[in-house]
Amino acid sequence: MTYAIFFNPNAGDGEAEKTAQKLKAKLTDNGISAEFLTAPDEKQALEKIKKGIDQYDSLIAIGGDGTLNIAATAFVQKGKTIPFGVIPGGTVNNFAKRYQIPQDEEEAMNVIIAGNTTKVGIGACKERSKAIVSSFAFGTFADISNEVRQNEKQKFGRIVYVFKAIKQLGKNRSYKVHVKTEDFEETIKVWFALITTTKSIGGFNYAQSSPRAFHMSILHNIRLYKLFGLLYFVFTGKLRSSDSLTYLEPVHIQLEPREDAKVVVRIDGDKGPELPIDLEWLDDFIPLYVDEAKEKAARREKNG
Repeated sequence: MTYAIFFNPNAGDGEAEKTAQKLKAKLTDNGISAEFLTAPDEKQALEKIKKGIDQYDSLIAIGGDGTLNIAATAFVQKGKTIPFGVIPGGTVNNFAKRYQIPQDEEEAMNVIIAGNTTKVGIGACKERSKAIVSSFAFGTFADISNEVRQNEKQKFGRIVYVFKAIKQLGKNRSYKVHVKTEDFEETIKVWFALITTTKSIGGFNYAQSSPRAFHMSILHNIRLYKLFGLLYFVFTGKLRSSDSLTYLEPVHIQLEPREDAKVVVRIDGDKGPELPIDLEWLDDFIPLYVDEAKEKAARREKNG
């Protein structure tokens, strides 16, 4: 039995590689051989992982949602998966938090060693050429993410996003987009749209239900007097119901711009393609290593 360990050797001042070395030793101690799977860029990483799907018994990724996206995209493009393990790292770990994968690397390794898996759904777009592990966004907040510097986030925290948002309100920056799902179709002046694979973002549960589908929230027709709702979202992660919020739970989404403005999306925290784009929900797609006790507890809570 051989596991592949995928990581970015240049991430986190070499911390990912140190974690990979620890994981390899731990797997060896448990009778599992392991090989490192790295590449100098995303394109080569995708090709290596796709080939590895037929060669390895399991794939383990070390990193945040952006790193996980590369592994998941390889699964989507290949149309085939193998058991998938996650050692959280990086700055965005929504996927790991949703499935209660320990943030402590030693505990996360123990989950993988235990070998309990459950099938989880993710999203795909661009005719299954790109995965969506946790989030897909466009509009003002997505644009703001490109403008906020790392040192600003460290110095001011979440409030920096509010200041940037107020500046955008002054510009009346929104995008006219035609949104079509299996039970909704409308052209909307979108200020911000967030599509997620889970109800949790940044550790916050911003939606109540957990459907086998996307969570889609669209903020539109935003004005200064409605800024309180935005502030509430920034600091709590919860979207309050209002006439400026459209919430959907679709499995297929078509997004087409209705103006000449270029609309660039962000996928799993990284800059992505431009609209138009179609999204598709892939139910029970990835066999993910999870904590068995936590999984059973979550099922009991869900079933009441």
